[in-house]
Amino acid sequence: MKKLLSIAVFAIFSANSAISASLTPSIGASYNNAGYAAEGIERTFREDGTGDKTTDDEGAFAANYGSVFLELGVGELLALGVDYVVGDIETPTNISREGTTKSTVSAKFKDLTTVYAKMNIPFLGGTYVKAGYSQVDVDVNESMASGNTYADVDTEGYMAGIGYNHDLNNGLSIRVEATASIFEDVKTDNGIAAGSGTPANGGRNEVTVESMWGAKGTLSLVKTF
Repeated sequence: MKKLLSIAVFAIFSANSAISASLTPSIGASYNNAGYAAEGIERTFREDGTGDKTTDDEGAFAANYGSVFLELGVGELLALGVDYVVGDIETPTNISREGTTKSTVSAKFKDLTTVYAKMNIPFLGGTYVKAGYSQVDVDVNESMASGNTYADVDTEGYMAGIGYNHDLNNGLSIRVEATASIFEDVKTDNGIAAGSGTPANGGRNEVTVESMWGAKGTLSLVKTF
């Protein structure tokens, strides 16, 4: 994730140094109101490695979070930028019971970073379209009697949307936009090899998250230099 952010920032400043006369840098802060949905699949194995049970469920949740971005305008129509979400995006905790055993499952999305291109639409005032590439780290948290700990994973995806920029004074502007995103499937496990479990620590557990997508509305304050 940090590598993607470093490359994007380096590319923006390198371009600015090379052809600074035709480029316009901007910085901004955003408030995002988003909704995300996905399908989660958990597969458990017996201590001898044979399949025990598969649980499949779909879920959705809403999240509000802040982000900051750095952008470089190239001429009148095009801008390139990188957006970084400040803080984590956390799913609600799912609680289930099997007899006397209680388990909880949740996920945390960290360091959501998007590199994007913004294209102004001529003759439509401040209207623009936007497309980008995103990466995010996924931390799956499960609390069970077996004490499972899942390895962190990351995923990537694509974003597209439309927005409107309203100019104020002194290089300030306000933007409103709506975007949609899709992400690749991710899979993690509790680190126990199939067939190596014992009654003390349980068998292997695997969690797969599929069909991840989201939509969000964004309000941004922008300063252009």
